[in-house]
Amino acid sequence: MSDNYIVKAVAGTCIGFSFVLVGNAITQSFMTVPALLVDFPKPGHSDHTARARLLGRQWPLCWTVGNQFFRPISTLGLIGYAYSSYAVNKQGSLARSDWKMFAVAAVMHLTTILHSAINMQPLNDKLEALAARTSEKELGEAESIARRWGSWNQVRLVTPVVAGGLALWQLVQ
Repeated sequence: MSDNYIVKAVAGTCIGFSFVLVGNAITQSFMTVPALLVDFPKPGHSDHTARARLLGRQWPLCWTVGNQFFRPISTLGLIGYAYSSYAVNKQGSLARSDWKMFAVAAVMHLTTILHSAINMQPLNDKLEALAARTSEKELGEAESIARRWGSWNQVRLVTPVVAGGLALWQLVQ
């Protein structure tokens, strides 16, 4: 690793960011979504429409934190890992770690950001729309949309684990 304390501090902070993101993804995929879907009635059941609309009203509370807190963390992680990669690369043969691992960590955070924007945001919009402005057909898909969201969210569990793990490996060497 670099002997530069700034690089060590930036990389260490980014590792912390990565594992905070992992914890959030675990909480959302394996706690929040299942809790919202407990005893969710089947389409056609008399309570289904009311529960689907309730899910739509509850959903913004779940993803607002992600947009306001975890999106900046992902972005700062990307920038920090990219900086660490650049700084270690500039040391050339004096570097005691591989700059490429920090570059991969940066790419993992970029993947998280792109995945969130491309795949997750449309699902967030569909779930939020359940509150009032959807058809009966879309209400019938409420549970499957939420389960798909939880499943896709696992990508946001894997990418920061890889990023944090690689960077931690480089930091301790």
